[in-house]
Amino acid sequence: MNYVCYLGSGQRLDLANQGSHTVITLSQSGPGQQQQSTNRYLTGTWTAQPTVMQAGGITVITVFSATKTTQITVQGQAIALCEQPLNLQGAQSLPLEQTAAKSPEPMSPLEPLPPLKMGNMEMKMKPMEMRLGNMEMRIDDLNQPAQQQPTPAANNKPKRFCGQCGQAITAGDRFCTQCGQPLSP
Repeated sequence: MNYVCYLGSGQRLDLANQGSHTVITLSQSGPGQQQQSTNRYLTGTWTAQPTVMQAGGITVITVFSATKTTQITVQGQAIALCEQPLNLQGAQSLPLEQTAAKSPEPMSPLEPLPPLKMGNMEMKMKPMEMRLGNMEMRIDDLNQPAQQQPTPAANNKPKRFCGQCGQAITAGDRFCTQCGQPLSP
């Protein structure tokens, strides 16, 4: 049997008995966010419907099996097995709704970011690459063999680039021909 309990503040508990395990999924959703965590506890096969009680910001789930009674606490996003029985006198009982569905499926992972482009700047992931004008930076996958880069000829002077836009500049330029940025000599 599967049950759902709404704790308020966008929190939802899904309880399921899978063999001798109790599976608890805590979901929280709000504007622009969604969180979910699932925990499994060896409690034995349920002999009765679990109870959910709430007192002072702590929610206590009590699971009944043929050999033992197990208490599990939920406080914020933390779910923990109780070592000692808790006194639930004065706690408020929360209603459980029986559901036919299994516990909710885990959230799907985020898709990788597409290449980013802004003006003459471009960034890619896997392998990480960044280009700005004529400058290029690449961080290869460590599992891939390194490729030999050509070495500059000894008589070539290193190229200079504009610090503002990345445009190649030549010796003697006082301003960048691309963006007009003043250049240092």
